Amino acid sequence: LPTAAIDYLWVTAKEMDADGNLVVNEKLTKQANEKVTRVREEFSEWAWRDADRRVSLEKNYNEVMNAVATPAFDGSFLEFPGMALQRGSDPFSLRSHQVNAIWRGLANGLYAHEVGTGKTYTMAGIAIESRRYGLAKKPLLFAHNANSATVAREINDMYPGAQVLYIDNLNPGEIDTTMRRIANDDWDVVVVPHSLSDRFALSKETLEAQSAEEIAALEQEAMDVAQEEGASLTADMMDDPDAMKKVRSATAKQLVHARNQIKKKISDMVIRSSREGAISFEELGVDMILVDEAHEFKKPPLVTKMKMRGLNTGTSNRSIALRFLTD
Repeated sequence: LPTAAIDYLWVTAKEMDADGNLVVNEKLTKQANEKVTRVREEFSEWAWRDADRRVSLEKNYNEVMNAVATPAFDGSFLEFPGMALQRGSDPFSLRSHQVNAIWRGLANGLYAHEVGTGKTYTMAGIAIESRRYGLAKKPLLFAHNANSATVAREINDMYPGAQVLYIDNLNPGEIDTTMRRIANDDWDVVVVPHSLSDRFALSKETLEAQSAEEIAALEQEAMDVAQEEGASLTADMMDDPDAMKKVRSATAKQLVHARNQIKKKISDMVIRSSREGAISFEELGVDMILVDEAHEFKKPPLVTKMKMRGLNTGTSNRSIALRFLTD
């Protein structure tokens, strides 16, 4: 139990039934894992209870394990040619944290900006300056549905000479024309609402190459956990709903469900990209994706057989779609 507590492992208690088969004892399994959780919590409280021990643990960890230094970004050298910010008739400049964030974004960045910090101008600066420095040829920005039109307008306010394309729908009657506009013109940035992210489709070859390893990992994890819990599961059974109903492992079923969601998303994308006259995402020329309110794309597929309180192993189609586009 102490080993399971330290390594965050799930304990499974098994016993022989009347027929000589090894089966999971649900009651003992629950009791054992409650004790594992209690050991983990008690150890954590004990470790940090004493002030001297706490200081010693922090020092030892940082000296032995912590090999990452917090980077500092100074974008004060950026000149932003073509930028013309105004409020009414009065010009104004970006704040220092916005300038530094743009410089950081030219390398790579994940931001946690609070409301009111001016993230729209930061995203605009990253897109336009990435073009200027040759880091991107055609940035695409997924903006929150409620303010996506405002984001596109403010980018043009910030850079009056920029070529900004705002897409407000990709209806079946217009999607081919819109995709050709994206592909054929030299846009500084293309702004798209979140809700249209799954309307972009990659080719079958790209999708299969991207997903092969992840699907194989999900299948293997599902079969491993099924075996550990005394259930029978093969890769062929995963495509048979009736066969899956007979599998006596909730965790294995969750992993198979995640695997099947990925396969369904691939199938949906392939149908769209293989239509006559359809243009795949690879043909658009987009080589940078910026995501506003990225938490809206949470819950990507998670390959794990661990059972932890609060661990959400569900997936969302939107997160899968974005994962394909950005991989």
